[in-house]
This record gives sequence, structure tokens and C-alpha cells, in this order.
Amino acid sequence: MIGVVVWSSVDKEKAVIWCEDHAALAYLQGRENLASPASWPQPGDLVELESEIVGALRNARRVSLLSEQEFAHLPGMLRASAPPAEPHLRIVSSTPQPESRDQLAAGPALRAAAAS
Repeated sequence: MIGVVVWSSVDKEKAVIWCEDHAALAYLQGRENLASPASWPQPGDLVELESEIVGALRNARRVSLLSEQEFAHLPGMLRASAPPAEPHLRIVSSTPQPESRDQLAAGPALRAAAAS
């Protein structure tokens, strides 16, 4: 299979590869999974690989470099096309705000008016 490296860390010996089949990304970990462990693939490199599914993870095996920086623009293009992430946290106050107290005080009168 052919793929393009979209993220890489030489220090951690890890990389993420976008594969031609557009299925799950393939994860490369450790030089033992490189055909030639002398050089680590960089973002934009075109590689050939075999993949193996282990659990829920698609692992890259026997990765060999086909062309350096063939698609150097791809990682940046993918980042630019991603929609901005929605925040996962929101601030919640545990003390009622002044207008909330007014609404609470008016609550029984509104319920009585609605009942009649």
C-alpha cells in the first residue's frame, strides 16, 4: 500500500500515515517497522507499507521510503481544511446570579397566575 506521512516524531520514533485506501490512518512506531532503519520518515514523505490491525489500531509494518517530501504541502493543507474544534468545556456558576434570584421570587406568583 502507498501512503503519505502526515505527522512524525524522530525522538519518539512515531509517525502517522494517510493511506491510499482512505481507511483508518496507519501508525508507525519504532525503527523495527522500517525497511531501512537508517532514516526516519518525515511529514510529506511518500512511503510504501504493509498494515496490520491490532485491536482498534492500524499499525504500519515494513515501511519503505519511495520519495522524500513528495507531498510536503499535504500536512498543512489537512490542518487548514479541518473545522475549528468546538470547546468541550463550559463554565457553570454554582451561585445564582442576581436576575435569577428575582425570577425565583416571582416564580410562585407566576404559578398562581397560570393556575387561575
